[in-house]
Amino acid sequence: MSKKLKQSSSEALTPKERAESRDSFIRAFDAQFSNWFAIAKCCVEMKRDKDYEILGYESFGKYITQAAPRSRSYLYLVIGRYEELAPDIPEKELAEMSLGSAGVLKQLSPAIRRQSKIRQAAKGKPAELRQVLEQEFPQQHIESLVEKHLKFPLSQWEKIETAYETYKLTDETATLEEFIEWLVSEQE
Repeated sequence: MSKKLKQSSSEALTPKERAESRDSFIRAFDAQFSNWFAIAKCCVEMKRDKDYEILGYESFGKYITQAAPRSRSYLYLVIGRYEELAPDIPEKELAEMSLGSAGVLKQLSPAIRRQSKIRQAAKGKPAELRQVLEQEFPQQHIESLVEKHLKFPLSQWEKIETAYETYKLTDETATLEEFIEWLVSEQE
């Protein structure tokens, strides 16, 4: 929280100072939330250097469960994207890409994602990257996405989430979509 916002309990802020303080806090939160690259890199380095052991945890997984219980799935997602793309794309460029574009890039062969035209397109919106890929590299077979917004009663969602978390024990980077696809394939 910003220094001014913390001080508000002991000192009276003018309405303008209060508004600016809150604005600063919201903008900082948004910037941090959207910076998937920075948190992924930090987690990868913590895992690599075994910093979690210094903090008294026997594994990185146990550390993440304690340190970030509400966002651990997100952290595993961004760690997976970072680890897959970092060998092919310079970190400076990865930092300029959205998580959605990184998700598209992970579907490509390393030779294609190393191409500067593709890396440049990945700095834009994922839909624009998909268009470039469709035109330039149709052999990559990047599928269009279908978005569905679902609403589950809490009791149903708890069952789904438990099954999904169990599935992720075999593949910690598995997305909910991949889990659903696996469920459907098991029924065939």
